[in-house]
Amino acid sequence: MRATCTCLLLLFLFTCTEAQSEFIIKSVTLFVHPAKEVERGTNLILTCNAQVSHTGGRLPQYTYNLYKNFDHKALHIQKMDAVEQINFSIPNARAFDSGTYRCELVIEQQSLKSQTESVKVKGLQVPELIVDKQRVSEGESVNATCRAEEEKGSLLFSFKDGTNEVHREPSEIGHVQIILSLRSARIARLSCLYFIDRLESNVSNVVTVEVQELDIRPTITFQPSTQVIEGDTVQIFCRVDSKFQNSTFSLQLIKGRDLLKPDMKNSNYIKVIQATDTGEYECSATMNSVIKTDAQNLTVKELFSKPILTITPVGVFEGQPFTVTCKSSDFASERLSRDQVKYSILMNGQPVTLGAFNGEYNATASTQTNGNYTCNAQANNIFKRSQHQIFKAKMLVSKPIIEVVDKVVLDRPFKIHCRSEYGSFPINYTLIRNQKPLNQILSRHENDHAFFSAVISTKEEIQDYKCIAQNSQNNPPLMSDALSAPVIVPVKKVSLVVLPGPDQVIEGTDVYLICNAGIGTPPISFNWYRLGSNRTLMSKTVQTNNSAHQLPKVSSEDSGTYYCEAYNNGIEHSQSDKVTFTVRMAHWKIGIIATVCLLLLTLSVVFLLKYRSKRGKRETAAQLSVRSGTLRLQEEESDQWSANNIAAGTSDIGVVRSVWSQRPPDTGDSGDVVDVEEPNVEYTEVLHPQADPTRIPLKKGTDTVYSELQTAPQGTALCTHIQ
Repeated sequence: MRATCTCLLLLFLFTCTEAQSEFIIKSVTLFVHPAKEVERGTNLILTCNAQVSHTGGRLPQYTYNLYKNFDHKALHIQKMDAVEQINFSIPNARAFDSGTYRCELVIEQQSLKSQTESVKVKGLQVPELIVDKQRVSEGESVNATCRAEEEKGSLLFSFKDGTNEVHREPSEIGHVQIILSLRSARIARLSCLYFIDRLESNVSNVVTVEVQELDIRPTITFQPSTQVIEGDTVQIFCRVDSKFQNSTFSLQLIKGRDLLKPDMKNSNYIKVIQATDTGEYECSATMNSVIKTDAQNLTVKELFSKPILTITPVGVFEGQPFTVTCKSSDFASERLSRDQVKYSILMNGQPVTLGAFNGEYNATASTQTNGNYTCNAQANNIFKRSQHQIFKAKMLVSKPIIEVVDKVVLDRPFKIHCRSEYGSFPINYTLIRNQKPLNQILSRHENDHAFFSAVISTKEEIQDYKCIAQNSQNNPPLMSDALSAPVIVPVKKVSLVVLPGPDQVIEGTDVYLICNAGIGTPPISFNWYRLGSNRTLMSKTVQTNNSAHQLPKVSSEDSGTYYCEAYNNGIEHSQSDKVTFTVRMAHWKIGIIATVCLLLLTLSVVFLLKYRSKRGKRETAAQLSVRSGTLRLQEEESDQWSANNIAAGTSDIGVVRSVWSQRPPDTGDSGDVVDVEEPNVEYTEVLHPQADPTRIPLKKGTDTVYSELQTAPQGTALCTHIQ
């Protein structure tokens, strides 16, 4: 029974379970009702409408988010069960509700936001100002409250006294209460306003507050009077009306920025007055933060004036006397005579007039008298000090030093510097040459140098220059030694020598290009060049007037035109003449060539002789060949005849006929046989026709065929020899 119930329950659950639906959010749209721009107090409705496509079945939960002013945090969040439209209400809208809104639908992992919509709520509540008192005395305060409680959000309240803003304070609750202190007697006109989201409200109601003057008035007096002489004792009194004696207030004595006495309620200010105490004195009473003042001027006449220190004469040189004087120019004759003022002179804080008070100090200038001088004047307990003055005895100029600034090159301007090791400025320098002044320069300070220009044509002229220095009209000028400096002679008369001579340069030997500077001060730099080449063959700097560049084991490629340049510190380049040489062939090569030429000449002669011998024979054979065409028939007949005779065994075998020159026997002859003592050899030149390429070519040596016919001795056969 229990098993059956379990099966039925499982079957019911399986039947009731609905499959999860597949979905897609197609669109989300935000609508604002009744309008996007409304008056304050309107009920706004923001409707978020969504379109969702799904496969049916059970849909998951929908989550709607409402955002304002692009804030990442949602203003409202509402979760619904598959509802495609939801309303967000803003009742009694205020300016705080103005802004940019958008809504978002979130279903599981999918989300989609709507377009943005701007909402503007026009109108702000006029604030209200309330104060607790409308009549106060100077320095008293009032409680002021500014209200705008119908508005929402953060409000920034501003309080004004007339047109001046006196306070500003934010609030989240729609009102602010402050305490305002009113200090000056007047009719105060108080108001307030507020700001929200860069919007400014209208000004509140204006509340007037009467501020009555506080009648506490201080007074200041001087005893014996406001006109006193230096050294007098003066009392200063500061008082208020007796009715304020029991009130809370304070009295101060002020002179300029100096607070002389912070509490004058129960005491006076007493001082032995000096000239520096002249000025305006102020009595200040402070009550309830209200300040009342009374002021008077005190005039103090000097008992004697501030002493003046003088040093004479001006521009004292070492060894000359000088005087330091300290005197006051003005005196209060009704209180003091000139003789009653005592003076003391000090150098570097130490007195130099011990036992003497007449204000005069005499000394001889030296390094020991150099220092910072001051003087003091004293009478009737009044002490005054002069301004300090630095004294430094001038130093006579030392013997001048004459020197060149850079380098001296003949016939070129150079600079001469005149200077002294020590001496007070200004110093007058004079350049002289051969005891004749050339130019003067006044040097006023250490960096004001005396430079002169000069030119020399010979090295010896450098010693003609001297300079004179003087800085005191009472002392004679000092002369320097003669100018001494190395003189650079520019390079000139440059020549190039080739060793061996240009006509003796042989292949395989070393050639030396010697560059010589006829005039010039070492060190001298030499450069060698080859005409037609853009590069320098060699550069050398030596301490002599010549240098050599070696061309080792020259060949025909080294033939050409060469030249050199030379220069020194004169920076003046001088070029030599151009030298040309040709590299000649080596002697052993000439011998070999001569031997080969003789051998070739010998072979040529032999060949020529042989050629002529063969040519004579060829000419003879050519004459015979002329008749060969007409004798072809005779040749055939002769051959036949010879064959017949041989076959018949005739006795005329000893008679031999040339196959080329045989002619038939003359019928008129007797028929005698001519005896030949020597065999005759005849050569015939046979001209072969052009070879046929389709046939086998002739072998070398067979182009010319000579046929030799020789008269055979009796009893022998006819022989034919072909070469």
